[in-house]
Amino acid sequence: MSMKKWLCLVLAMLLALSAAALAETGAEDLQAQLDAANDRIAELEAEVEKYRPFYEEQIVAEFGEGGIVWREDAQAQYDEAAQMYAQYGMSMDAYADQIKQSIVESLVRQGVLEAKGAELGIAELDEAARADLAAKADEDFETYVGYYKSYFTQDGMSDEEIHDATVQGLNEAGITAEVILESRIKDYVDEQLHDYVTKDVTVSEEEIQAEYESMVAEDQESYGESDVDYNSARSEGAVIAWNPEGYRAVKHVLVKFSDEQSAQYDDLQNTLSSLNDELAALDEAEEKVEEGEDAEEAGEEAAEAENEEVEAPRTREEIQTDIGEVGVAIEALYSELMPKAQEVIDAFNAGTGIDELIAQYGEDPGMTREPAASQGYAVAENSSYWDPAFTEGAMSIAEVGQISDMVRGKNGIHIIYYLSDITPGAVPFEDIQDGVEAQALEDKISDTYESQVDAWIEEANVVYHLDRF
Repeated sequence: MSMKKWLCLVLAMLLALSAAALAETGAEDLQAQLDAANDRIAELEAEVEKYRPFYEEQIVAEFGEGGIVWREDAQAQYDEAAQMYAQYGMSMDAYADQIKQSIVESLVRQGVLEAKGAELGIAELDEAARADLAAKADEDFETYVGYYKSYFTQDGMSDEEIHDATVQGLNEAGITAEVILESRIKDYVDEQLHDYVTKDVTVSEEEIQAEYESMVAEDQESYGESDVDYNSARSEGAVIAWNPEGYRAVKHVLVKFSDEQSAQYDDLQNTLSSLNDELAALDEAEEKVEEGEDAEEAGEEAAEAENEEVEAPRTREEIQTDIGEVGVAIEALYSELMPKAQEVIDAFNAGTGIDELIAQYGEDPGMTREPAASQGYAVAENSSYWDPAFTEGAMSIAEVGQISDMVRGKNGIHIIYYLSDITPGAVPFEDIQDGVEAQALEDKISDTYESQVDAWIEEANVVYHLDRF
């Protein structure tokens, strides 16, 4: 309870007690009772003033009618952020002031919205809404229990004992159904407030056309130089308003390595990389010898500096022999996939459609999800988004409607189908009209809501005390 609320309560109690005393003792003691009450109130006010500096030091922002952001709440969020940074070996020290300001501003925003929700009656949930949220919170908590129960399971425990131990552990960590319910209620109220502000927002034809032109310009700037941005946007189902030059759409059947094969492949590739590094080091040493440097002597000096023993370098023949053996092992892994890959090729040549082959043989889940399921993947000569082997294989196909040979990639063997060319430049408005209109409406809703929130915060006359944080 804040100091101001505490003082008001104390004063109200004193007045109530004074009134009761007056009723009992009669009018002749009225002045004495009033004097005593006033003296006590003065003492309490003096006590409040004594501790006011300490009280005010706890406040990092004030807003509206009695709205307060407490330092301990802001500090808790800052400590949580610092801990997250530390997990990645990073420090927030260089950005401490900016992060603190952002935290306080966020807490002010949260407080203003909560006050506005209460003012509009949106924060008052009816029994049905509260019951629904409580049921969802209970489901969320049981999901947590199911996820974390392995951490609390011991030999010989019954299912009931495991459940109880997990619940206790989660509760001790601050995860309870009540806490989850509070979070769900907050989100629900925020959604209701958002809907209240934006319920009448619409977009005109002029706004939709302006959105289209803006999207074309933004896509051209973003995708003109970045294959990764372009393919990421396509994979996420974004509305594409502009396509870069040189792209084709492809689908593929992936005959995938098993987990065991994949682990073997990764180990072999790491070994191959190390062998190539060893070969490159040998080439460098030979170049130094040709330039008149004593490579062995240089290596000995470096090793002595590090208190290490010098090992004689292996010969080129030894390294190349190992490289050859790794190549044979990689070839053997691909050989295990080739019969199935050949089935795909034979079925295609016999007239089976690519979508049917993907459904029957494919092991790339991306090929079964939209938009790739219908539009395929976008690949160009300079694509860096894909496995280089996949890119090269996709670009090797001569004509639309044909398939590649077996393409050996890091995930297995690909049979790639050339679906279509992607027309470069601005996508015709008619082709993406619905998506553009939806984006224009989404943007206007967001702008409308944020403008209203900014206005509410301005009306709250926020006073920041960041020097106390």
